[in-house]
Amino acid sequence: MNKKAVVLISAIVVIVAGVAAGFAIAGHNGKSKDDHSMKNMSMSSSSSMAMSSSSSMDMSSMKMDESLPTNLKTAENPKYPVGSAITLEADHMTGMKGAEGSVAAVYDTKLYEVTYQPTNGGKKVTGHKWLTKDDFEDMKDHKKGDAVTIASAHMANMKGAKATITKVVDGPAYAVNYQPTNGGSMVMNHKYLVESEIKAR
Repeated sequence: MNKKAVVLISAIVVIVAGVAAGFAIAGHNGKSKDDHSMKNMSMSSSSSMAMSSSSSMDMSSMKMDESLPTNLKTAENPKYPVGSAITLEADHMTGMKGAEGSVAAVYDTKLYEVTYQPTNGGKKVTGHKWLTKDDFEDMKDHKKGDAVTIASAHMANMKGAKATITKVVDGPAYAVNYQPTNGGSMVMNHKYLVESEIKAR
């Protein structure tokens, strides 16, 4: 074999090796890309789970506020005294309408429906029912159209929110315990319902 043939064969070998290496690298990169995509999918899944979890936490936060007010006058002769077995007819929350429960406390005070902007910048909440003056920073009676700052945390991102009173009704204000119809955990000291939103059972 002459020198020229050897050089030619060597060149062909180098070219073939280069092409093979190129395919190998491309294949490796392709795999990395797939792996990266899978990682992104996992992260996306995790993010969704976290967001979902966060929503659940918001709901939990709402349920965890089981304190009862100390500044409101107890109703003397309510239609449904403390301990009364009741059925809820309101649908303020999922699983509330038709739920069975009992009266935890009754207060002689006005109730307020409000529209407010959550403190986390979320979507405006309209027609939230119900608050009492104990839930306002100034703890005063108000009329429809008044601007107030909410001091309570019945729901996540409610405390400190600016609100407008959209409706005022006379009491009494009922705090209730009930078992949600969707099988959720027992809700304790839910605040508040008006008398027309509950019935004896």
